[in-house]
Amino acid sequence: MDASNRRIWPGAFTELIKKPVGILILAALVILLVGTTVYVNLKKQVTITDNGKTVAVTTFKSSVKDLLAEKNIKLRKEDEVTPSIDSKLKNGMKVSIKRAYPMVIHVDGKDITIYTVKPTLKDVLAQGKIILSPIDKISTPLDSKTYSGMNVTITRVNEKVITQDEDIAFNVQTIQNDNMIRGQTLVVQEGQNGKREKTIKITYEDGKEVSRQVIKDVVVQNPITKIVQVGTLGLLTTSRGETYRYREMKIMDATGYDAPPGSLTYSGATVGRGIIAVDPRVIPLGTRLYVEGYGPGVAADIGEAIKGNIIDLFFTSYREACNWGRRTVRVYILK
Repeated sequence: MDASNRRIWPGAFTELIKKPVGILILAALVILLVGTTVYVNLKKQVTITDNGKTVAVTTFKSSVKDLLAEKNIKLRKEDEVTPSIDSKLKNGMKVSIKRAYPMVIHVDGKDITIYTVKPTLKDVLAQGKIILSPIDKISTPLDSKTYSGMNVTITRVNEKVITQDEDIAFNVQTIQNDNMIRGQTLVVQEGQNGKREKTIKITYEDGKEVSRQVIKDVVVQNPITKIVQVGTLGLLTTSRGETYRYREMKIMDATGYDAPPGSLTYSGATVGRGIIAVDPRVIPLGTRLYVEGYGPGVAADIGEAIKGNIIDLFFTSYREACNWGRRTVRVYILK
């Protein structure tokens, strides 16, 4: 363009815009320019990754929330969107959606379903506002990785400490009394129960008692032993009504013998009815006896044939001794 033309163009443009049609043309050019600029600025290319599936979209929306609504992408409140749904959209932005998956927590008698994207069980419990005490039991470690369909059982554990008083039963001490008839008793000292105080820890799981542990046991009062004397003597009543007290009864063989009047026994006693020869290893000499069918007597003699469980009874005549013969009898060791 030569100099003359350069001078003509501005002048012609000035003349044109002075006319109504020129103003309209200028306004249309401005609107076109502004519209093109706005279009270019509002149009955005965005990549959406939804649970691992990626798609590229074009949008004029200004926020992540509006974009998801435009694309009819529904969310659970537990789903995790990056960046957040309130973020402003930018051209080339990448939007990631991590879908929450269900887990079931069995606790306090209820099955609680929690949708989550949290990586560990500890995080899920915090999300669900499920608080554990230091002694509660859980079926899965808190640092376990979570997954869809995971089942976790929490057992509530409670402990209670109680104090319990218990009696300590007294013992009974028995003392034999050879001056008392068998069957007779004499309380020498009354017994008295003692007292103990136990501290017990009771453990409950989900409200049910599962164990008791004695953590302290203190004897507050010792028991007093009851002392009882018991008679050891038997009581023998003969057919004649005579009564004898005896310490022991033996079943023995008994024979009979006689000796000239005035004869002396091994112990130095003069022979007579009631003198009984014994084995001193079985019945000591000097022991008072009562022999069934013979009567009372004393162990005062010995004999070569009298060994072991046998006695020899003195009779005043040979005939009586022969009539007695050899018998098995009850021999009472008298008091």
